Amino acid sequence: MEQTANTMPAAALGQYKGLAFTRRVRPVSEKAVDADIANMARVHAPFVPTGDPAARGMRVTLDFEGFLEGASIPDSRMEKVTVVLGTGQLMPAAEEAVYGHCAGETFRFDFTYPADFRVPELSGKTAQFEIKLHSVAEKTTPELNEEFARAQGYADLAAMREAVRAKKRKIHEDAADRAAGQELLAKAGANLTVDLPEAMLDRTADNEMRMLEQRLSRSNITLEKHCKNSHTTAAALRAGYRDAAERNLRSMLASRSIAEAENITVSTLEVNNEYRRLSQLQDTPEADIRRVLSPDTLAAALVAQKVQRFLLDNADITTVMDPEKE
Repeated sequence: MEQTANTMPAAALGQYKGLAFTRRVRPVSEKAVDADIANMARVHAPFVPTGDPAARGMRVTLDFEGFLEGASIPDSRMEKVTVVLGTGQLMPAAEEAVYGHCAGETFRFDFTYPADFRVPELSGKTAQFEIKLHSVAEKTTPELNEEFARAQGYADLAAMREAVRAKKRKIHEDAADRAAGQELLAKAGANLTVDLPEAMLDRTADNEMRMLEQRLSRSNITLEKHCKNSHTTAAALRAGYRDAAERNLRSMLASRSIAEAENITVSTLEVNNEYRRLSQLQDTPEADIRRVLSPDTLAAALVAQKVQRFLLDNADITTVMDPEKE
């Protein structure tokens, strides 16, 4: 949407409280609980020493040293290094050399440095590296029993299952709330009295069509072929994009109007807390997120979330368990 908040068309609210809606919640199946507990067991599986040859996924402890023309390469020696094979912690040549060897073995492999290596005296030279393999350990998945449950901090296996079930139930409830909030906002948008800018909706639909054609062209598919495969027409696709643009604009206007009518706001503290949350969630420096997401944009998103929560709290909700997703 190209319009800014200052050029948005004036909108008059229709009904937005007491909207009827059927909220669908995905049930938590015992199969899903079993899968989560099995994954917990894999994550917490301990490494147990083995006499088998080293293989991908095993944990090894080793000494490592490089030699060039019989002399030790400065700063090449590492002692008691512990790595999990297959995770990129060792240089590829060293990892390949470790595979197939057992704990207690000492062995060498050759490695030729690239011609443009950062250390000129090693560029293009072939060195010998010696590895002493102290230990090899493999993950052993624990049995899903009372002992495992207690090791994870639960009173027993039944308590662990209930905790997992409750966690998944909350995830499903939160997802149902988000879907309901979005649908209720769309309903409130549909009830608006507003003169929408037709030219902007047309431009949005045309832009979506151009982006679709670009995506298809990257796969060497024409729009005509896509329409044929999808049993539709270009006109129907464009009409769908235009309808979506209108729904999105109405929802945006409804969110803004409801926030004004109900005095729904966000504070600078809430915006800053959201920046921190996103930084932790995405494992990205907060400064990087701030560069691509302005405070005004983030505040608008938080207000929209609060508006949807308000609509949900003031709606005529019927909750059902969705049998199609069980």
